[in-house]
Amino acid sequence: MATTDSEGRFEFQNLAAGTYSLKAELSDYVAENREVIVPRGGAANFDFLLHPACLEEGSYVDGGLSWGLHSAEAVLYVRLAAVSEPDRWIVNGQCIVGIDHTATVLSILNMGPDSGSITNPIHIVRDGRVAWKQGDQYIAFVRWEPAIGRYRPIAGPIFMIPVLDGKVVWDRTDAPNIRMGDQVSKAMAGLFALLPSARAAR
Repeated sequence: MATTDSEGRFEFQNLAAGTYSLKAELSDYVAENREVIVPRGGAANFDFLLHPACLEEGSYVDGGLSWGLHSAEAVLYVRLAAVSEPDRWIVNGQCIVGIDHTATVLSILNMGPDSGSITNPIHIVRDGRVAWKQGDQYIAFVRWEPAIGRYRPIAGPIFMIPVLDGKVVWDRTDAPNIRMGDQVSKAMAGLFALLPSARAAR
């Protein structure tokens, strides 16, 4: 075992020639394993590059629909067109594991002057290793993450409202004007009607 100095350097002395397995570890970083070959009568130089430990998936709190409308930069009715493999993303200095979904925007809730600048297709990253299915439709409460050039849902999957056959799967109790089985257009109109009260709560 060796400990690095203040500049990250380390050294093993008097090693016999051969192959060695090395593991570099640092708290809050992903450990890296490497096989190195030490030649007879020579030295081997190698570097480790450790990445910050990645958050697989966070815990989410439902702050209520008014909070959701306040926190989202956009509320979009989308159809998922393609799903990627899990990848690492750095957001606000934190490494997360997430899945990029390409989505077609079917309609946009008018939330202000920036709403009209959203163009197809868009990308939505879901934290964790569980993907939404290609072809699924949602009313998505999302926020733009400039560091990755993609949208992320607010509060994880809580504010991704499923849509089946053009009707919302709505089990919330904080929007009395929206009910299970409402057409998407009616649900979006109901959300729009709640925007003034959501803004007043800021």
